[in-house]
Amino acid sequence: LKTQTLLCDMLMRDAPLGIVSQSPNIMDLVKSDGAVLLYKNKIHRMGLTPTDVQLNDIVSWLIEYHVDSTGLSTDSLYDAGFPGALALGDAVCGMAAVRISDEDWLFWFRSHTAAEIRWGGAKHEPGEKDDGRKMHPRSSFRAFLEVVKTRSLPWKDYEMDAIHSLQLILRNPFKEVEASESETKTIHTKLNDLRIDGLQELEAVTAEMVRLIETASVPILAVDIDGLVNGWNSKIAELTGLPVDEAIGKHLLTLVEDLSAE
Repeated sequence: LKTQTLLCDMLMRDAPLGIVSQSPNIMDLVKSDGAVLLYKNKIHRMGLTPTDVQLNDIVSWLIEYHVDSTGLSTDSLYDAGFPGALALGDAVCGMAAVRISDEDWLFWFRSHTAAEIRWGGAKHEPGEKDDGRKMHPRSSFRAFLEVVKTRSLPWKDYEMDAIHSLQLILRNPFKEVEASESETKTIHTKLNDLRIDGLQELEAVTAEMVRLIETASVPILAVDIDGLVNGWNSKIAELTGLPVDEAIGKHLLTLVEDLSAE
């Protein structure tokens, strides 16, 4: 019930970033020393986590060696075969990772813990005694600890159930976002195509108008809103004796007789 409540609280807010930016968050869902949401090629981290380069190495390793899996959990990245495990140090030993989409991942990390393996003192065998020169550890010490430096606390079944539940719940929102973005890109592409088609059509019409003006059998000229000549076909050039390159850009009033201008 607590897990269900946490999941609901997290998903009632801004998904998916709310699961790492607000409280409760994914570290409240599963006990860990650090967590990461890799979303749209951006890393959102909490607590003790690998560096960006190390995290990308982990993702590459997961894709290469666990391509058919949607997730992985281990209390020892070293034992799991991750090549960069020792470089992570004591801060990151265990990991639970799940894939939400092709490029989006969730990670939980656990630091090193000393695994205490207690060895009880052995019973004295007949004739076996500590004589001051020779010491028998198993008879002289009640227990000692073996420290496993590359291992974290194991992931419990109920913790993995919570992780998989979150994985399944998040898949739909992630797909909806991807679908929305894909639809937006499609719309933009169509608009660009229409814009290009419109420009091409306008250019074609303009070219045809220029051709008609140039080949017309009557004198044609054109001016812009400022009265500057921007069109001067060959017929008017023939009648006036003024070449097109000299007429274009001049004010119309400078090209007519003073009497006509008045």
